[in-house]
Amino acid sequence: MWTWYAVVAMICFAVMQLSFRYLSQRGVDSAAMLLLVFAFGTVPYLLHVRMTRTPLPAGTAAIMLLAGTAFLSYVGNLFSVKAVADAPNPGYAIAIVSLQAVVVTLAAAGMFGAAIGWSKVLGIALCATGLALVVI
Repeated sequence: MWTWYAVVAMICFAVMQLSFRYLSQRGVDSAAMLLLVFAFGTVPYLLHVRMTRTPLPAGTAAIMLLAGTAFLSYVGNLFSVKAVADAPNPGYAIAIVSLQAVVVTLAAAGMFGAAIGWSKVLGIALCATGLALVVI
């Protein structure tokens, strides 16, 4: 099921990035776009958490980690949208940002003991090579 979640997310993010490019070409600032996106996005999350009665984390460590993550989200999203707005082709910026999959894959192997064999390492090398061919 996770693969379907990933496909839906990919489609949503692709449309979102194209929307960002469209709006940036019409003079809408990246920070303004993200402010409204996150403001509007808060409503469905509030409803979802309320309807599913999902408990919020109560521990200080979890809240501090989420606060740090929120800051990383702010910086990452702002620079991602700025890159999409400024790149000659928005796909180039997205390709570079999407290389986060390599970072997550390698970090997960070290941090969480996720399996990573030689075929996965080869796949990572092919991704990096493909990215270079697209962007350069």
